[in-house]
Amino acid sequence: MYNIRIVALYLGDRMVEFFVRGIPQAQGSTKAFVMNGKPVITSTNKNLKDWRTVALEAQNHTSDPVFSKAVNVSLTFILPRPKRLPKKYWRHVKRPDLDKLIRAVCDSLTGIFYRDDSQIFSIQAAKFYEDAKYPVGVKIEVCGVGDD
Repeated sequence: MYNIRIVALYLGDRMVEFFVRGIPQAQGSTKAFVMNGKPVITSTNKNLKDWRTVALEAQNHTSDPVFSKAVNVSLTFILPRPKRLPKKYWRHVKRPDLDKLIRAVCDSLTGIFYRDDSQIFSIQAAKFYEDAKYPVGVKIEVCGVGDD
């Protein structure tokens, strides 16, 4: 089980911003099969379910989806630094893939901060190694961008 928790949550008029401590998990691939005549879809990442509890915790701070129109999402992933990696390296260019990290977070926030992830019209994302100033986790910002 991961120690995943929301450290700070700001619910503004047009923006939601919070930081989640814990090792970010990638979406991974999904597998589908039929069991007892019903379709079952599973993820290849066994830790994803724990990571998705972030969305449930965030839901405690909101009522309905906060934004009903277009949103901009900004994600900053801070991942564990290997012990032997020199401090001069700060960009994370290894697995997990950035696009799979993005998918895991955006899918988790669907129905909480926006009705459907099709409302996301713009995403900014980056991944870095942790250091003394930035602990492992992800900073999430969701901004409403108007009524159109």
